Amino acid sequence: MTLKPISVFLCIVLLFTACGQQVRRNTQCVSSLETSAKASTVQTVSGPVAGYIDDGVYIYKGIPYGQAQRFMPPTDPEPWKEVRASRSYGPVAPHGERMGWRDDNQAFTMHWDDGYPGEDCLRVNVWTSSIKSGSELPVMVWLHGGGFSEGSSQEQAGYDGTNLARDHGVVVVSLNHRLNALGYLDLSAYGAKYAKSGNVGMLDIVKALEWVRDNIANFGGDPSNVTIFGQSGGGGKVTTVMAMPSAKGLFHKAIVQSGSIFNLMDPKYSRRIGAATVAKLGITPSRVDEMASVPYEKLLAAYREAVQQVAQEAREDGTFPTNFLDMIIYGQLPTVDGEVIPFQPSTPEALAFSKDVPVIIGTVYNEFTPGQEDPIFRPLALQQAQDRTSAGCAPVYFYRFDWATPVLDGVMGSTHCLEIPFVFDNVLLHRTFTGGGEDAVELGHRMSAAWTSFAKNGKPQAEGLPEWTPWPSCMLFNIESTITNN
Repeated sequence: MTLKPISVFLCIVLLFTACGQQVRRNTQCVSSLETSAKASTVQTVSGPVAGYIDDGVYIYKGIPYGQAQRFMPPTDPEPWKEVRASRSYGPVAPHGERMGWRDDNQAFTMHWDDGYPGEDCLRVNVWTSSIKSGSELPVMVWLHGGGFSEGSSQEQAGYDGTNLARDHGVVVVSLNHRLNALGYLDLSAYGAKYAKSGNVGMLDIVKALEWVRDNIANFGGDPSNVTIFGQSGGGGKVTTVMAMPSAKGLFHKAIVQSGSIFNLMDPKYSRRIGAATVAKLGITPSRVDEMASVPYEKLLAAYREAVQQVAQEAREDGTFPTNFLDMIIYGQLPTVDGEVIPFQPSTPEALAFSKDVPVIIGTVYNEFTPGQEDPIFRPLALQQAQDRTSAGCAPVYFYRFDWATPVLDGVMGSTHCLEIPFVFDNVLLHRTFTGGGEDAVELGHRMSAAWTSFAKNGKPQAEGLPEWTPWPSCMLFNIESTITNN
């Protein structure tokens, strides 16, 4: 049978319409992948980088934003002249075995991608829809979870920035930084050389934000409109960055997802952990520089033993924290050293550093408590919202994510990390966690639209959501999202 011209035209229109819908909903569709260096090369202050173009999104991975000697603050990377291939993720910060690796259900749902470890791990990844100068797209910088001890910028499928860049008009940046003993071992008792050793992981993040300030315009981004956002440990990092004088002015909005923290390490205890680590390695104080060459696995083992030892000492003298979240991350935290981090994040002095920064704060319903409302993260999030409001800070927008995944017969409920693929509009990309489904995909469109609206203008709004007003209002995200003042 011969098709009439009008029928052929309609078929073509329907084909491309369907394909366009599939792109927006993250399913398979015919699309182009351009790997020409000429088409994707961007100049950074350190040298030119080439990425690839996936269906209109320019993607760059593993770009060095700094370099660092062990326990030392980061410095700028060594410059290069030739075009640097930046098409695959760089090394991730070394960390111990993830507890979920040996749990079949967790391994299936989270679908971990832990990459390859290396101490030269200061890398950024960028997703953007334009590399034209003057595009001035809002920038969203993602800080990964895993506490301050593990994780990476690529560990979850939900972290992929393609859909936010293509469908929501923002530039997405993610990064790796030093963790655990490499990022937070406090050796400051051993002299001025090590004065900042307990916070070099956080200084890495500041260095990455400086890289964004100096380079992101060439990737189509607006360095004067940067939002930092993160979940769990990433939310804790966002909270900590807001308390760092060196980060002031490098970001303009912030989102804390299940990561409100109030108590960083007191140097009294972080120094004891440092001393115990050195002692367990059989190194005398006069030979402390030998710490720089201890094999990582041996260093991490000694560090973990030291944390447990000092935690037990803190229990015995009555200073060990009673808050469950503080208990489980005790010892592997930044230190309030009076310089890099002058004050605990919840103090008025610390809040003053980010007083003009609008913030989204929230949690998910179950977190680590299947079948019941979250008693771990939610009280801290509520307190953070109240503290910022009482201090006269910029508006706080509060939320709770209530949607429950049907995966594994729904046993997980609305669990820790579940909102991430919704925020990134990656519900289908990470369907081992979300299960996919039309209602979930639509909720992902709405949440990601709200997050990117906030990045654009400081107000989280999206079609299909009720008007989201500042604290004490709370957005309850679900198939039918609602606002409550309770």
